[in-house]
Amino acid sequence: MLSLALLLQAQLQMNLQQLADFIRSELALRQHTDKQIAASVKKLQLTERLTDKTILDLQAQGAGPKTVEALQGLRDETASMKPPTHDVTSSPATAQDQSIPTGPPTATLSVKAPPIPPPDSVRQQQIHDAMKDYALNYTANLPNFVCVQVTRQYVDPNARDNYRFIGTILARVSYNEGQEKYNVYSQNGHLVNTNMEGVRGGGATSTGEFGSLMRGIFETKSSAEFGWDHWATLRGRRMAVFNYFIDSGHSDWSITYGEGPSDSQRIVTAYRGLIYADAQTGEISRIKFVAVDIPKGFPIQETTEILDYDLQEISGQKYVCPMAAQLWMRASRESTRNEIEFRNYRKFGTESSITYDIDEASKPLPASKTQEEPASASPSVTPSASEKKASPWTLPTAPPPPPR
Repeated sequence: MLSLALLLQAQLQMNLQQLADFIRSELALRQHTDKQIAASVKKLQLTERLTDKTILDLQAQGAGPKTVEALQGLRDETASMKPPTHDVTSSPATAQDQSIPTGPPTATLSVKAPPIPPPDSVRQQQIHDAMKDYALNYTANLPNFVCVQVTRQYVDPNARDNYRFIGTILARVSYNEGQEKYNVYSQNGHLVNTNMEGVRGGGATSTGEFGSLMRGIFETKSSAEFGWDHWATLRGRRMAVFNYFIDSGHSDWSITYGEGPSDSQRIVTAYRGLIYADAQTGEISRIKFVAVDIPKGFPIQETTEILDYDLQEISGQKYVCPMAAQLWMRASRESTRNEIEFRNYRKFGTESSITYDIDEASKPLPASKTQEEPASASPSVTPSASEKKASPWTLPTAPPPPPR
């Protein structure tokens, strides 16, 4: 990182090949944010004309909106210069059509559909704004409810991706006036009455899936940095995927380690990840969280969580609620993996009681519910219902408040 900074200070002039190599290297290393890369690009002086094709290629290969904006500035500055002698970048988004052969007629069939080019910086900002609006208003649209959280725990004592099942935890989760409460009532088939912190026997636990994790990314105090990542297909819907980063000074994502409240250790860590959302409405369907720069002295070295949202029926109406989560942690040589599902949603009330079939809890969701598929421009990829019906710039109408 230091040698890169010295290089940029000493060598402000670059040709297009050097520029492309520099940006690709930064994207591959992932050591600098989109904002930092853009600041370096603004200091450069090019010796050749920068074309829109080169910018689109770099954008398709991962350049973020701030970097693209800086490149567009260089494009305008070099408009009168000579063009490069050869194409320094290549991308499926701008590749020439080779489907018409010049030789003898042949019959070919390709099953691989072309990828979807990334949206331009203006459209990316519009999608981001819709996501932010959705996230900040998400909990206001939720009714008060209760559900069952099923947690299947796995442990790998040697961190070699060889997990063994250690048990199932059933918890009653209540969401009332924006507050989440977890009550564990079954562990490995035995009735208990405790909170998530009171669970014994090893493994990891998590809380905050009902809105606070989503909102925390988009709140102003988080100072999150966002960038375009890719298009994807999730549960049959096309998703716009953004990456993000929140430093430790603005983070509220915490990791706690210990056998109980008396000997627990807790840190607040920086984190990054991905957000999957409907490009038209901003509805968020998946969030990935990865802890960054965990102190070396802390027992847990790695933490990753993936949280999926989907429609759930509560009192005859459908709401977007947490559906499943996956949580990985590594402490020393031991790794843990949790498979979490949220089931049996119903209206919150004093009369609300939940019973759950222990055998049913062992049946996981089908892979099609959580598996990401590539996105393409193929006609077989069906846009989401919101893409067909909703206005591009209007969020869906909030459901009516639940009856009290």
